[in-house]
Amino acid sequence: MIVKGSRPQIVGACIQRSQLWRSVKVLKLTQNMRLNTQVVAERDFAKWQLEIGHGKHTDEAGNIKLPDHFKCTENSVSSLISTIYPGVNELPHPPDHYFAERTILTSRNDDVDDINEKMLSEFPGDMSDFLSADSVKSSNENAEGELLYPVEYLNSINCSGLPLHKLQLKVGCPVMILRNLNPGKGSAMGLEEL
Repeated sequence: MIVKGSRPQIVGACIQRSQLWRSVKVLKLTQNMRLNTQVVAERDFAKWQLEIGHGKHTDEAGNIKLPDHFKCTENSVSSLISTIYPGVNELPHPPDHYFAERTILTSRNDDVDDINEKMLSEFPGDMSDFLSADSVKSSNENAEGELLYPVEYLNSINCSGLPLHKLQLKVGCPVMILRNLNPGKGSAMGLEEL
């Protein structure tokens, strides 16, 4: 990276100008592997995606026309949940692979939290709350950390990559752990007590 560099300096620093470039073998992807699957529904979906890339299934304004089997019965979060996760609110709990085969993608963390809360409310069973640590370890004897980081502030932190202050769970509800936050103890998100 060339900070405040001119265009020729930046181009000169790219990987294609490196001495290593002569040793690089460029591979080109030429075959859509999803089209080779034996599962008819997946092959049809991959074919439909490929056709979208070639400009098919669009109207004059460029809007994509979705097939009817892609649509929910109504435009609501409850309808989306019941379409993607049918029977999730019934006992016995679905098997583990049930959740591995389904997902709802969103572009915002706020939407993820709202959908997770709605799904958890529909999931059968009693809810348990698990709260995050609400103090700061201070290396010196005076409680400087407590003054700089009040409990209310620590509990309000909600950013990507960190668990929520209040984690609500039900028995049988899946939990996705993205990383190990305490490698010394071998636990993720401090859930070793569960």
